[in-house]
Amino acid sequence: MTSIVNAAVTAMVAALQSGTPVAPQVARVRLRPIAQAAALAVVVRPLQAQVTQAALTTGYPVSWTTHIAVECYARSGASTTPDVAVDALIESVYARLMADPTLGGVVIGLQPQEVSFDFDADGDDSACATLVFHAYQRSTGTTFS
Repeated sequence: MTSIVNAAVTAMVAALQSGTPVAPQVARVRLRPIAQAAALAVVVRPLQAQVTQAALTTGYPVSWTTHIAVECYARSGASTTPDVAVDALIESVYARLMADPTLGGVVIGLQPQEVSFDFDADGDDSACATLVFHAYQRSTGTTFS
């Protein structure tokens, strides 16, 4: 049995890797996601899951909102600023995930929530744009799958 959180993260990674992957490196939950030689990378990681509707009696579906972060990493060169370098990757990730917001039926719906930016201060000219999505899901009241 796979938990609803694991199923959602797995489906998002699969969507980002399908066909032509959105980046050379698409992974899940990597602590050091971008190698020095890599120009682009994407990492999908769960943040939290919240109950949005509790079961009235045992066995009824329970609604959940799972918060999932998709980190988009890009390195820039001397001719491009880091925010511009990561921009096309954000567009690709967003378009790929929103092409099927049910992730093949794994979730009820995927809803974008925010994008935050972080810029490297150690001279690597890299940027990380983190997209946060809410995945709406249901589980059977007695399981987390």
